[in-house]
Amino acid sequence: MHQTTAGFKATIGLELHVQLLAAQKLFSAASAKWNEPPNTNVNVADAGFPGALPQLNPECVQLAARAILALNGQIQQRSAFDRKHYFYADQPLGYQITQQHHPIGRGGYVDLGSLDGLEYVKRIGIHQLQLEQDTAKSIHGVYPGHVLVDLNRAGVALIEIVSKPDVDTADEAVMYVRKMQNLLRHIGVSNCNMEEGSLRCDVNVSVYRDGEDRLSGTRCELKNLNSLKVIRGAVNAEISRQIAVVQRGENVEQETRGYDAQSDTTFVTRTKEAAPDYRYMPEPDVPEIHINESWITRLRKTLPETPEAVMSRMMPQYGLVQEDVETMLGEPGCTVFFEQAVVGRDPKRVLSWITSEVFGQLAYRSQRLVGSSLTVPQFTQIIDALSSDAITSGQAKQLLIEFMDGEQRTIDELIAAHGWEVISDDGKLRVISKQLLDTHPKEVARYLKGQTRRLNFFVGKLMQATNGQAKPQNASEIMKELLEARR
Repeated sequence: MHQTTAGFKATIGLELHVQLLAAQKLFSAASAKWNEPPNTNVNVADAGFPGALPQLNPECVQLAARAILALNGQIQQRSAFDRKHYFYADQPLGYQITQQHHPIGRGGYVDLGSLDGLEYVKRIGIHQLQLEQDTAKSIHGVYPGHVLVDLNRAGVALIEIVSKPDVDTADEAVMYVRKMQNLLRHIGVSNCNMEEGSLRCDVNVSVYRDGEDRLSGTRCELKNLNSLKVIRGAVNAEISRQIAVVQRGENVEQETRGYDAQSDTTFVTRTKEAAPDYRYMPEPDVPEIHINESWITRLRKTLPETPEAVMSRMMPQYGLVQEDVETMLGEPGCTVFFEQAVVGRDPKRVLSWITSEVFGQLAYRSQRLVGSSLTVPQFTQIIDALSSDAITSGQAKQLLIEFMDGEQRTIDELIAAHGWEVISDDGKLRVISKQLLDTHPKEVARYLKGQTRRLNFFVGKLMQATNGQAKPQNASEIMKELLEARR
């Protein structure tokens, strides 16, 4: 762990590149599902064919505007696109369409505090939020000496969120990114999975001596930091490196750098002299975006509670801990689902089933809760039947699978169809139990000699004989009573 040397402080700013949860790309009708078979979701505009014109996707504008409002920023009533020129294999147009000069959003802030793990309150300002298109994906190492290009990601909508240089430490930087993840997931703007690249982070770092202006240092940019752990390590390593340079009496050079987690050091990837001239120019093929105040007002009314407000309310209301609520906030629509399902039910049981069984099925199916086949009434039927011992835990899990497969029958109809009606007649269970004891005299003898764990053997046999229709606790009590009676 790196520690800032006494007498020095750091100035840190972050740039987050966030893929939007839009069905189609920013400037084409191609699907935005970029992680499907290579080059299957691409059209002539994405591939840069001559004469193919971009057409702005209004869903992307709305998602970007939601993010601005959630970040306490100002939606610009007039915004425009620019061309950022550079040539690379993953950029088929030869330029990126972005909003360098007239972004859709300006201002705003994120507050860090005790709920984020910070012992003090810190406000991180937002400089601007802009819409832009993603690049294609370069694939190395498949064929030696060749680079493969997958155009599925080319043209997928991004928002770039540029913070002000208000961050002082690596821990604050990590908390800022984590809070952004939670917020953007919560409002349905992005899934923000750093592992798959739907959230990518660049960090600008400079150092200065106590008493100097916090912007007096020379900044270096750390590119492509793909996890919270990597962000913390890279920022700390770069702060230590720059302090060492200054202490030697040398000047920090403005550079773009990468991070080697194994050696815990940063390394040069591009110097200032080698930095490209992007030759920004207004994008001639995409009209300006004009937004009126009434549209902004209507959009603002669709925003949910902030994650902080949800946590502050739900923890005391339902007896949950912060981690419980944060887990639900990570799945869009989950807190609403929970609050509809929990009415008149045990919050801990409802939470456990959502975060273990429902989340497990969503992960298996690569689905989101919003848009899945599972409804709140179906889920609560499972919880109620389980609570009343009408079904076993295994049967409840099977019913969940069926509901998520699109089953429309009620739980009573499904229980009847499966033959899962619980046997509540103790007399019937006793008859079956006595037959089982008579069939397994050796196991009975072992139990009576002190091998009390043989009870589990008989309970299992009873559950098997009743096709799981006996209540496990009831089966255990009856079997134990009959075994003890044979002493």
